[in-house]
Order: sequence, then structure tokens, then C-alpha cells
Amino acid sequence: MKERIIEIIIDNFPNGIRDDFIAANKIRRIYSEIYSGESVDSDFIINVIRENGIEDNGRFYFVSAENLERIRRLVNGTLNLYPLAYYSSILKMDSNIFQDTHIISHEVLKKFLQKFIDGNFYFDEFCSAKKNIRLDDVIFEIFSNKKRSLSIEYLKSVLTYVPEEKILEVLSNSKTYLPTHEGKYMRISEIQFDTDEIEQARQQISSCLEKNDCATSNDYDLSTNFALNYELDEKDLLNVIYEKFFAQDFIKRGKNFYKKNDVQKNKSNPLNDLQNFIDAQTEVSLERLSKFGIDRKTTLYCARAKMTQVEENFFVKDSLIKFDVDGVDESLDPFVQNKIIPLRAVTSFTGFPAVEGYSWNLYLLESFLRKYSKKFVFNVSAHNNKNLGAIYPSSMKFRDFFEVQAAVLIQEKVTLEKRSVEDFLTTKGFRGRSDSAATKKIIRLVQTGIFNSVTN
Repeated sequence: MKERIIEIIIDNFPNGIRDDFIAANKIRRIYSEIYSGESVDSDFIINVIRENGIEDNGRFYFVSAENLERIRRLVNGTLNLYPLAYYSSILKMDSNIFQDTHIISHEVLKKFLQKFIDGNFYFDEFCSAKKNIRLDDVIFEIFSNKKRSLSIEYLKSVLTYVPEEKILEVLSNSKTYLPTHEGKYMRISEIQFDTDEIEQARQQISSCLEKNDCATSNDYDLSTNFALNYELDEKDLLNVIYEKFFAQDFIKRGKNFYKKNDVQKNKSNPLNDLQNFIDAQTEVSLERLSKFGIDRKTTLYCARAKMTQVEENFFVKDSLIKFDVDGVDESLDPFVQNKIIPLRAVTSFTGFPAVEGYSWNLYLLESFLRKYSKKFVFNVSAHNNKNLGAIYPSSMKFRDFFEVQAAVLIQEKVTLEKRSVEDFLTTKGFRGRSDSAATKKIIRLVQTGIFNSVTN
């Protein structure tokens, strides 16, 4: 019966089918017509749809046995030849195989492979026949086995199923690779150093700085090092030499070197000025603090470290605010109920103990949670002034806010689709905007299942 239903769906619903009773009734009618009035239960049909289809945005897609075998041969053959393959590249390079199956996104392809093709490992963006694999490790190994420098074209030929932008993303790590004049890339570990010349240059710079404020490129010589590594831009090589040999003694600006202590001594420090100003205030507006020219997140962090935020744009010295800590914690209990909730979920302050001279609001509550609560924790990805963040019992332990968000997805049984996750987190007020990289990391954390003990 299940095989008959799947065959009906493949033949009659090439654009996918929903798992509802409307779709089930359509299948029931077709089933009855084909099999001489034989009846099949709607719930059974819905279970077949859910258990055997690939879900994407509320619709389930089915692949014939023939196409399944074609895709299995393609993927297994690819992973026999290449260390890894990105889903987007599989779809792009072998689009003819997927046109008839309506697998048009890498998310759907990943779900399909996870469900129907065993023996491989399926990561967020790519699949591999190996369990522990990273693109940066694969590229590093290719360099280890080949020439001193390699071109993008060569890496693309070896990593056929890796998008060029992913390769460039790895090569852009300036602590591992540098571009050459020929448009290739070289590992920093392949750089040849004339250490005698470098030590002599260090002494030349030191001698110059005893007499002058600055040592220019005319005051030291690194010509042998530049010649040994002729493929590299002198600026890039000088940066490497500075980090490896000179950083403890000098400050570098361009090709010039300065005494470290002198630069630090004379350097203007607006952040120190802001902190000293806050220390001297009993109350202050956010507008006055913003005149120091420090970014908003840092300004909020500094103000909240020494003061209590009583309104959106106003702070008061901590010692002037008196909280009934136990009373406030008790008033929060009905809202939290031993769960993770957004700060915005506290929608009423009726029954909260009075704070002399001030009215309760979410800004005052956030300040209380950050510094005084005995029972609850406040956590957020970054300092903001938009009442974003989470409240949860102090008995729950998380390493960072990514884990908090992952735990609340489990708690609220949120569908692990990028759009659903981001809509939930932003609408509820756990964070302020969509962030694809953060969302992928949070979904991966949920999929590990490490929060079950916390949320159960």
C-alpha cells in the first residue's frame, strides 16, 4: 500500500505535495480509481508523505527509484574522486539529473542525501566520505604535496566540486597564505628568512630610534629577504617579518617603525576618556556619552558597567538605585516559569517592588538582571538599546548566547529551517536581525542534541 501511494505521488504531484487532509483526499480518490474502489486511510497517507518525502517550505517531494539510483551513483562516484563536494556545486554541475526531481536548493539536496544515501557524512554546506574533514585542511594538504605556490585555477581543478569563492575564503587568511605577483598563493610557512639580516635590521632600527622618533625604510635593510621571496609583494613580506621578529620591540606604520612605549604614551585614548567621564557622573544621558565618538555598543557596555540604565537614554550611578532583589526575583517567577524567555516577554510590572524615584521598564529590568538577580540570568549577543536578549534560571548553564538560542529552539520546538529560525528569534526579540552564519551555527548546535538535559 505504501509503495502504491508513493507511486501515485510521483506520477501525479511532480511539484510536491502537502501533508494535509486535502492532499490525502486527492490521493484517496486516485487510489480508489486505480485499485477498484479499494480504500486507504487518510492518516496513513499523511504518514507516508512525511516519512518518505523530502520536506521544503511545507511541501514534500518524492524521487523515483530510478532517479534515486542515478543520484546515488553520482554522489558516491564524486566522493570517491574528490575529498568533499559542496551541495551547490553538485546541483550546478549536474543539473540535468536534478531537473526531473525538483531538488533545486542545497538545503533540499542535503535532506535528500541524509535520508536516502548512507555511508557518507553530510555537513552544513558540503558532503564527504570522511567523517572529520575541513576545507582549510584539505587545501593545506594540497599545498604540502605540490609546488611552493599554487594558482586558483589549479586548486579549482583539484577541488572540482568546491565553489571558487570558498577556496578564496580559505586563501584570504593572511596568517596562512599570501598572494604572489603571478596571481598564485603561497603558504607563509614556505617563506625563506635570512635571520642574520633580520637581526641586523632590528639593530639598525633600534639605533635609529635612539636618535629619532621614527625609522624609515632607508634606515634598515631587508633586501636579501625580499630577494629570497621575490614572488611576494614587499609590503606583505614586511608585515610577516614584523609579526614574527619585530612586534615585541616596535610599532609599525606602513614601512616605518616607532618606539613602542612612545607610541602608546602619546596615543589618544577616547575609551579611557569615556570611562573616566562615566566614573565622575551621578547621572548622564546617552546623548552626552555619544559625544566621545565611541561606537554605540561599546558606549552602552561602559555605561552599564558603572551605572544603572533607568530609561532608554538615561543612566544613574549604581549606588543611587535600591532594589528589593528577592522581591523582584519573585515577581519574575510567573514570567520565566523555569524556561528561557525573551526580555520582551515581561509585559507588565504590576506587583514588582517599587524602586524609589524611578518607574519600572525593560531598561531598568535589564540592569537589574545584569547585576543583582540571584535567580535569573540575562544574556544577549551584544550590547544594544532595543530590549533584545534572553532571561533564564541561573541553574541553566550555557557557554555563550549561541547555545542559549539553540536551547530555546528546542524548548519551543521551532522547525530547523533557516527562515523559521530567524523569524522566531527576531520576532520574539532574542536578536535584532537575520544573520545567516549565526543561524547555521545555532541549527548545528540543536542537531547535536546537547541541550536535551537542560530543556527536558
